[in-house]
Formats: sequence, structure tokens, C-alpha cells
Amino acid sequence: MAANAAYAAYAAYAAMAAATAYSVYSTQQSGKQAQLNANAQSEQAKLDADNAASAAVVQADRIRRLARNQASEANAALAASGVEVGAGTAININEEIIGNAEEDAALTIFNGRNQQSRLYNDASNYTLAGQQARSAANSQSIGTVLSAGAQTGMSWKASASGRNGTVAQIGGNS
Repeated sequence: MAANAAYAAYAAYAAMAAATAYSVYSTQQSGKQAQLNANAQSEQAKLDADNAASAAVVQADRIRRLARNQASEANAALAASGVEVGAGTAININEEIIGNAEEDAALTIFNGRNQQSRLYNDASNYTLAGQQARSAANSQSIGTVLSAGAQTGMSWKASASGRNGTVAQIGGNS
């Protein structure tokens, strides 16, 4: 009878150890997946940031090219009407067209750089969130192990002091 009780106690401890190990494994996997997801979001944010900055430069070049075309068309129109293209009003018109376009191009690049900066900041926040998720999983795993150890210790102490069930006393009394 005592051997059966001992086997049952060992089986209970083994089950508790297995449950603890599974809980720790599951928590660790969850933390690892959360960190992987956050890292993927971070990488995507960095790619989006670089694409935004690159697109702004391309758009700025397009603005400048359109301004040169517009200035050429204005010069052709002025020349066709008999105005001297290299002096006076013609130069002022060209300077205004190019100046406005350069301002638009600079603002486009500035906005692209701001967007890049914001997205890099988002990427950093995603990475931090992943690290925090992993750290929380580690802390939860440690808590699970400590809790299981405490429960096992308390049940062993109760068993050793005879409070984990009734034991027949001398003379058959419980």
C-alpha cells in the first residue's frame, strides 16, 4: 500500500514537472514569436522609411525637370513674340519658375526625410516592443518555475508530516 502511495506521489511530481516544463516552453515560444513579429515590423518600417526618402528625391527631380520644361516653353513663347530671351522679363520669368520649382523640390525632400525619420522611430519602437515581449516571457517562465517549486515543496512537506492523507494509527484508529 505504501509503495502505491509513493508511486502516486512520484507520478504527481512528474506530472507537475511536465506541466511546468510545458508552460515554460509555451511561454518562451510565445515570447520568441512576439519578438520575431516585432523585428519583422521593424524591418518593414525601415524599408518603408528608405522608400519614402528615395521617392521624395525622385519626385524632387521630377519637379525640377518639369520646371526646366516650363521655363523652356516660356522662353520659346517669349522668343516667338519677339522678346529678347536672355534679358529683362524673360530672365525674371525663368528665375521665378526655377525658384518656385526648387522650393517645391526642397519641401518634397524635406517631407520625405521627415517621413523617413518617423518610420525609423517606429522601427525602433517595434524592436523595443519585441525585446520587452521576450523579457516578459522570460520573467513569466521564471515565475512559473518558482511557483511550481514552491507548490512541490509545500506538498512534500505536507506529505512528510502526515497531513497529506490519513494514516492509520496504532490499534487501527485513524
